[in-house]
Amino acid sequence: MLVVAQLFNCFNSRSERVTAFRGLFANGWLWAAVGLSLLLQIAVVHLPILGGALGTSPLSAGDWALCLVMASFVLWVDELKKLIVRRAL
Repeated sequence: MLVVAQLFNCFNSRSERVTAFRGLFANGWLWAAVGLSLLLQIAVVHLPILGGALGTSPLSAGDWALCLVMASFVLWVDELKKLIVRRAL
């Protein structure tokens, strides 16, 4: 979950005040990096050789869904903070 939360945080980090959803698809390199990072994380969790070396075990689809939902909180909390800052200005 911590790795996926940081992937969500990549989008927050583009601006301190502007929503992460503005120009969401403008940076193809960012999407490529996030996609590659997510694929590598899935490999670490699901490939037996990597799981054995790193002490991970496979997750179910429900576990992945819960992970995505919980990790996305970093995005929503920062969006709320940005909204409050924009309204205060």
